[in-house]
Amino acid sequence: MEIFDSLLQVAEKLLGPNGCPWDKTQTFFTLQPYVLEEAHEVIEAVDTDDDRKIIEELGDLLYTVVFYGKLGEKSGRFSMEEIVTSIKEKLVRRHPHVFGDTQVQNTEEVVKNWEKIKAEEKKEEKKKSILDGIPPTLPAIVRAQKVLKRIQRTGSKLLEKETDKRTEQEIGDQLLKLILSAEESDVDAESALRRSLARLENAFRQSESR
Repeated sequence: MEIFDSLLQVAEKLLGPNGCPWDKTQTFFTLQPYVLEEAHEVIEAVDTDDDRKIIEELGDLLYTVVFYGKLGEKSGRFSMEEIVTSIKEKLVRRHPHVFGDTQVQNTEEVVKNWEKIKAEEKKEEKKKSILDGIPPTLPAIVRAQKVLKRIQRTGSKLLEKETDKRTEQEIGDQLLKLILSAEESDVDAESALRRSLARLENAFRQSESR
């Protein structure tokens, strides 16, 4: 795509001999905070439902990927082409119901196939738990949902089955009440959730090894 190629050319110029001094001092590690910042700004823009902001913030997030790709090329570690090829092949591989002959009836079957294919891909990494691979740096509530979803799929008795479905607003209101309760109890909600999640993870990992 011509417009994407022109963005790559801008990145090359910024990192070139006569480019930007700041850009040329960046490393894989110094760019980490910007990945988080730009991702959060995309989320904020989507919440405002403002197309102009969404476009702008998605552009910033895209450039962090391009920046990493160009740093990879500059250091001889990998290329932008490898990044694009990797995600393209993964998407085709994990959607056999679109690019192959696999038949699915609903989204639940799509998710099951995705997880099965993913597990096959990760076999060589010799994971010890189905919880492995969830980034520890995720915010507690985001990480909790990912952990709970994986544990839930195993049918583990460690989780009490929630039968009452609630709307997004109801869930949000309940969370606000819990956070207010934490505030009144002088408890940091993020830390409390992170520690409770750690206890659940430890208990689940122990159950896996039995």
